[in-house]
Amino acid sequence: MLGNIKITLLLLLIIICNVYTFSSDDTSSMNNPKGGELIWRYKTGDVVESSPTIYNGRLYVGSNDGYIYCLSADNGIRIWKYKTGGWVNSSPTIDNGRLYVGGYDCYIYCLSADSGDLIWRYGTGVSVTSSPTIYNGRLYVGSGDKYIYCLSAESGTRIWRYKTGASVQSNPTIYNGRLYVGSNDYYIYCLSAESGKLIWRYETDSCVISSPTIDNGRLYVGSCDNHIYCLSADSGDLIWRYETDDLVMSSPTIDNGRLYVGSFDDYIYCLSAESGEPIWRYETGDRVHSSPTIYNGRLYVGSFDDYIYCLSAEGGELIWRYETGNRVDSSPTIYNGRLYVGSDDKHIYCLSE
Repeated sequence: MLGNIKITLLLLLIIICNVYTFSSDDTSSMNNPKGGELIWRYKTGDVVESSPTIYNGRLYVGSNDGYIYCLSADNGIRIWKYKTGGWVNSSPTIDNGRLYVGGYDCYIYCLSADSGDLIWRYGTGVSVTSSPTIYNGRLYVGSGDKYIYCLSAESGTRIWRYKTGASVQSNPTIYNGRLYVGSNDYYIYCLSAESGKLIWRYETDSCVISSPTIDNGRLYVGSCDNHIYCLSADSGDLIWRYETDDLVMSSPTIDNGRLYVGSFDDYIYCLSAESGEPIWRYETGDRVHSSPTIYNGRLYVGSFDDYIYCLSAEGGELIWRYETGNRVDSSPTIYNGRLYVGSDDKHIYCLSE
């Protein structure tokens, strides 16, 4: 009789262990000790599509509540916030102690990074969702009024502007004195950064919202025609293109001869930068608009399935994922071993890397 009781207790213990093992593999456990532990989060008044910029231990980011925020990167305490007249999903650029960012109220802003005081603002005709690039004392940015602008970073005075055929949401990239940017008129443009004169343009089959990445004389960019393009940065000639199953609005990241990018087909792709041949792909639960960040052999990116993902850059295996309360448009920033990113749940997150 006693032996039967022992056997029954042993079987019960085995069942309990099996249940525990199964439950430890559920969604909540993906916030696991391999990383992705919440350090702090800060609530804004609306979704955060803007990507954080870190400078001198401070985090700068925009929110669709109309504010530009400056927080302590260490503890998330607010240092200052500046009110604009509309959404801010452009990502801030910091240079020489100044913050530059675009707004839905049709202005490009220059603020003191230290105090948040307005230094100057420049009005375009329509909203500015493109993120500014600073080069040789000049600011370059696209606007919804179809123009690419070059302004003095010091004063905000316009130096030149170039008109495309539709709104410009892509972020400009500067390389060897040339400006590269996409437009919703389906073209990728190469202009002289000095004069704004057209050098070449390449036509895709849909809008180019993705921002160009330049590496070893090649330009990499996504298009809403479902393709990732590799062009000669010098001539604009097509080297290769790779087709996904949906829009590519994510901006490519290049590391160690590999290209990493997300697609609206729910996948994160790793391709050979040389040939465009696929190396691996990882399926998330929804569209990927966020642009990947590579750090210490790991890839970090957000998805519309509400998760922030950390994958092995080598093989694409999941290391950890962290669930926010809504989709993640924002692209992660890594600083001092921590990950910073915004979410459409109205929060800015700081996680352990």
